[in-house]
Amino acid sequence: MRRRRRPALLALAVAMVVLGALGAAYLATSLGQTTAVIAVAREVLWGQQVTADDLVEARVSADPALDPIPYSERDAVIGMVAATTLTPGSLLTREALTEQPLPPPGQQLVGVGVSVVQLPTTPLRPGDDVLLVPVAGGSGLEAAGPAAVPGTVKATVVRAGSPGTDGLRVVDVLVDVADGPDVAARAAAGLIAIVVVAGE
Repeated sequence: MRRRRRPALLALAVAMVVLGALGAAYLATSLGQTTAVIAVAREVLWGQQVTADDLVEARVSADPALDPIPYSERDAVIGMVAATTLTPGSLLTREALTEQPLPPPGQQLVGVGVSVVQLPTTPLRPGDDVLLVPVAGGSGLEAAGPAAVPGTVKATVVRAGSPGTDGLRVVDVLVDVADGPDVAARAAAGLIAIVVVAGE
């Protein structure tokens, strides 16, 4: 006996094939659509202004987990200040930038010249928390420990320069306004040592 074809099942099969093809086409189209965003071309240290050479265009697929700045806003980003160290290849977000230049209100920027025995050999990075400890005639720390030495000042590293011909390395630090003049005077006399504080 000849089997009777069931039009409903045939129509359902055709509909499933069509829907599968449409779904695959939509997925391929979605994955192929990208958006131009701003990426970091080279390292920008915390506190530095962003320049045109620091930025590059990148194209990424839309992802709710990512919120990079559109490349169309590139001109508005140039001149802003890095709120954290920006690493090459990373996507630039609004949280990584600030319009507040250094020093911020309530703080002063002071350059502290130190010799090799007045700071750790471990390289200082922008954003490191340190203690500026007064030393006696540049001879060293008092036995009581850095935190107990009168005149010890909390500071944040902005930038550490290369050693000069005189053997001194200048470290730019942020300190409270009330401590700025005293730190500057001690630094000019070479009477400050730098102690790195353990991170949070």
